[in-house]
Amino acid sequence: MSTMRSVELVEADAPLVDEPAPRPSWLRRHAGWGAAAAAVLVAVLVVVQTSSAAHDRARVAALATVPGVLAPLDGTLDVAWRLDFEHSSAIWSGPADGVLVSGASQQGGFVLLGTDVSDGTKLWTKPVTPDPGPNAWAWCLPVGTGASAVAVCTAGNNSGLWQVTAPDRVLWVVAPRTGRVLAQRTLPMTAQIAALDGHLLVAEPADDDHWRVQATDAVTGAAAWTYTSERVEGGAHVLDSPQLTPVQDGVLLVVPGHMWSIGGDGHLVASVADGDETWWTGLRAGAAMGFTEQGDAGYRSTVVLADGTRFASTEAELTVYPDDGSDPDLFFTTDRADGGSLVARSALDGSVVWRSDVAPNSAVLVGGTLYAGTSGALVALDAASGDQWWRTAVDHPVAQLSTDGRYLAATDGSSEVDVYGMRDGTRAWSIDLRDVLHTDTLGSVGFYGATRFLLASLPDGTVVALR
Repeated sequence: MSTMRSVELVEADAPLVDEPAPRPSWLRRHAGWGAAAAAVLVAVLVVVQTSSAAHDRARVAALATVPGVLAPLDGTLDVAWRLDFEHSSAIWSGPADGVLVSGASQQGGFVLLGTDVSDGTKLWTKPVTPDPGPNAWAWCLPVGTGASAVAVCTAGNNSGLWQVTAPDRVLWVVAPRTGRVLAQRTLPMTAQIAALDGHLLVAEPADDDHWRVQATDAVTGAAAWTYTSERVEGGAHVLDSPQLTPVQDGVLLVVPGHMWSIGGDGHLVASVADGDETWWTGLRAGAAMGFTEQGDAGYRSTVVLADGTRFASTEAELTVYPDDGSDPDLFFTTDRADGGSLVARSALDGSVVWRSDVAPNSAVLVGGTLYAGTSGALVALDAASGDQWWRTAVDHPVAQLSTDGRYLAATDGSSEVDVYGMRDGTRAWSIDLRDVLHTDTLGSVGFYGATRFLLASLPDGTVVALR
């Protein structure tokens, strides 16, 4: 039997009553807003990333002219160029107008060589006279900047110590791009040269009792200023070559027993009589430090500020290189009496601004941050306050440190180079240069010189530039 169901009929003209439609989900109701927000977020991220990349590019470009800053690091290192042992001294003084100028004895005489620092192209060779003799090589000093720079070369013999064995020191002033000899001068054997503010500085005995420093035009020899020392007790040491060290806004003239700090216009900043064993070096902000080891008595130093103020210390210099000049009123030292701890001092009065238990072997200053390499860590500190931004443990001493403006490159001087991000100290990559150079032995590895490259020396004395 079939089951009967009651069915209610609806007349055709009766109005239909719609049930309320299901409410759309929150996601569907806000889909348009969400899509717009996502688009805005993506756009913001793109802008931020683009802005950050642009900032990084601007930072790298701004640092490109800072001595010691590396060419951009991109995750690998390849050979850029090589210099034979005879011409390897060129790396110490750096390029003039993009050219490394060097010199060496060759069969038939003495020859200067110009090498493009960017790719190692040999641009020119120039025989010069007089011939300084066999086994001589040149030290060439860049004077001036950009297209106006010249290379001032002098020759001597290397027998463990740099020696000029002839009675006179010959200077060749060379146009770095062409090798044309613009001028030739002769100086006494004991004269010393340096470069400061586009001038060639020459230090030599003025007479038996006085020393003289003269700032000259490298090509014409015209004097911009002359400083003559007071009488030197015991004579002017005419058989000793002086130490002539450019510092910020001036130069240090040092002979056994005496140091003169001379301003960039030739005025005397300070005159210090000291023991014959004192070695002087420049600090930041025009300050200078003389130091000597005293055996069991420890380490002694004297600090001289730019205004001539001086004080005794147990601290040693800390070489900050590269240094972009930020926080210009500070200089940095390490305290030998406190385990080599880091000290920041005011260049205005010498007072201690801050101390840190960080004991650096090397340091870089960029954008107000001091990056310090220690025996077991890489540390970023606020240069003005000493506050620590980050610390990264490393498995070898950071003997040398440099930067390209985005990354820090560290080495212990052997074969391994480690690269770290400057923002947080995260290790980006590492490389063993023995693999790059296909050798089991390297002489040394470092960021020395002013070439913008990492440099490695091979057992035969060849210097290899890597980027």
